[in-house]
Amino acid sequence: RMEEGKMMIPSEGEKPKAIEIIYFPVRARQENIRMMLEYAKMDYTYTYTGGAEYREDRKSMRFPFGSLPILEITTQAGLYPSDPYECGICDSVFEHGQDMASVNPIVNIYKGEAFEAKKEAFFSKFEFRLKCLLPFLGDGPFFNSRKTPLYCDFMVYHVLDNARTIKPECLKDYPRVLGFLKAFEALPGVSEYLQARPKAIDVGTKPMLDPTPKPGDRIQRTF
Repeated sequence: RMEEGKMMIPSEGEKPKAIEIIYFPVRARQENIRMMLEYAKMDYTYTYTGGAEYREDRKSMRFPFGSLPILEITTQAGLYPSDPYECGICDSVFEHGQDMASVNPIVNIYKGEAFEAKKEAFFSKFEFRLKCLLPFLGDGPFFNSRKTPLYCDFMVYHVLDNARTIKPECLKDYPRVLGFLKAFEALPGVSEYLQARPKAIDVGTKPMLDPTPKPGDRIQRTF
């Protein structure tokens, strides 16, 4: 939150009084955050922004560093490991997922020839990046042979889900990865979220969510 032009950061151990996510009406950087909140059953508000409203908020310095989304949850949701070695693995897998996040604008923004060019460039490195993840799955179903997920699992699921949105057969030769996706989609909270979220339609031609939220629309989730 902002107070007299300064960013107010909660002190160590202090929980925010309310959780609000502000982001555009697309399936991108906020997706793993919302799935973590749903899985952890943490109350939150999701506010859509865009257009003139976003430009004005950005100009008034409402957003830290001028970018969105403005909230990420890990430790409060119990999704960050306490063991230093496991922290290192989780952070590494998460960052590898970040390296694959160029799929987000391909699903949500690009059209026509630009879409095809970006899609080809993404999948030219996809198989290598996917193979880099396999050793970290271990015995699964989640990374580092865990039976329950950490925050890295949410990031990787999101980018792989977007990848198969634009190329449904891209994971057919990777049964361990498919097993990870299946286990993730069965998680309590996540399963219901995936069924209820807007669909990404007309990808590559006129990408949008269906139904399409409007700037200022809010979703209030209380558990």
